[in-house]
Amino acid sequence: MNDLETEQLLLKILQDFRTTDPLHSGLDYDEIKSRLMPFTVDEPGGIDAIVRAIDAYWDTSVNTGHPGFLRAFWGASEPASIVASLLSDVRNTTMHSFAVAPAATIIETEMIKAISNLAGFPGHGIFTTGGSNSNQMGFMCAREDALPGSSATGLNGQNLRAFASAEAHYSVEAAANMMGIGTDSLIRIPCINGKMDPQTLDEKIIQEKQNGNLPFIILSTAGTTVRGSFDDLNAISEIAQKHGIWHHVDAAWGGAALFSNKHSNLLNGIEKADSFAFDAHKMIGSSMVCSAFIVQEESILTQTMSHTNTGDYLFDDPNKKLSLGRISLQCGRRADALKLWFSWLELGKKGLGRRVDACIDASEHLAHLVEEHPQLSLVSFSYSNVCIRFTPQPNETIEQGNQRVRMVRNYLEDHAKCMILDSMLDNQLVIRFTASHPNVDKGATEVFLSNLIDANEKISL
Repeated sequence: MNDLETEQLLLKILQDFRTTDPLHSGLDYDEIKSRLMPFTVDEPGGIDAIVRAIDAYWDTSVNTGHPGFLRAFWGASEPASIVASLLSDVRNTTMHSFAVAPAATIIETEMIKAISNLAGFPGHGIFTTGGSNSNQMGFMCAREDALPGSSATGLNGQNLRAFASAEAHYSVEAAANMMGIGTDSLIRIPCINGKMDPQTLDEKIIQEKQNGNLPFIILSTAGTTVRGSFDDLNAISEIAQKHGIWHHVDAAWGGAALFSNKHSNLLNGIEKADSFAFDAHKMIGSSMVCSAFIVQEESILTQTMSHTNTGDYLFDDPNKKLSLGRISLQCGRRADALKLWFSWLELGKKGLGRRVDACIDASEHLAHLVEEHPQLSLVSFSYSNVCIRFTPQPNETIEQGNQRVRMVRNYLEDHAKCMILDSMLDNQLVIRFTASHPNVDKGATEVFLSNLIDANEKISL
């Protein structure tokens, strides 16, 4: 493909990007597969084959910028972030060494400092493959902190114990699994109104110590997946310091509040933690994936990633101390920091903060409407998460109410009205709404509410 053909394809994608498409195609698996075919060819198809493939993908993929896309914590990417991702692809930069990625290394280092500054951290960390990977990094650094040298020696028979709230993200189980301590070593702490109970946490830590086990990490959550709750970071940090345990904050979802002057207080106390996870591809709008793991102590990363000392064939240049591959789980890694850099340059902290404020304002607007509606019950509202239940019909059981929630959710998705999650909360199934991109404004919440009521009436016929 020559330069002119490449330019034509890029212009086609950008032109389609600006159009208003339906939420999804409504096609089933076999129909989508048929539309996308062929997947491989023997003879060159040239630019025409690529054009057909682009059209097929646009026609069959979900429009994440649609006001009805409410299923995830992100929407369509910020245009500046898309350009940054393309720039990274053009250079085909990989982040293992300063020698091959000098500009990208400096950009990532400065973005880490910028995120750290918002949270009151000194400026150390690494970009990762996502919030789950960042939480895993938190576990690994905590293990190295509790058992110095364990990156080489392993656990040495120690029975490690981790602690997270009952509503923390499932990636904490994944981290316990990948570290080899097993998911049974993860102690889930009950919540009060969605927040980890500090008193129970303290009691469980003491109990595990008495049982001869080694508590090594507390994972608190800033923005839980379903309810959107923020744990009391000050109280949990105090307990962590009391027992000498690593405190990691999963702020993958709620970390965007750091950009908001109005809502940054939700993260009060994060500066006392040992590490935290942050996803810029969520409410901030960077394209997938754009995640960071931030730490207080710079040395813990080199200690935890000591296995990179064997990679002299990568880190043999005069600036090897600058090579970020030494503190990353990955060797080949995209220059994701460029996405946040471009968005920050275009919108500024104020613009990114206004984006966060607008999302939370839209959710607050919906929460008020739900409270006033006779057919609905507001189960919870926190951050940008609104959890909704239908007002029980006469003699309706909880199980029947759960079934109604599931049927309404399926109806809305099947008819391309909106894509939204349902989830168990307080032993009942709820509709979980989140505003995570600018197209979900107050008007979009009113359309969603109308569709929700209409779907409830239609499935009840």
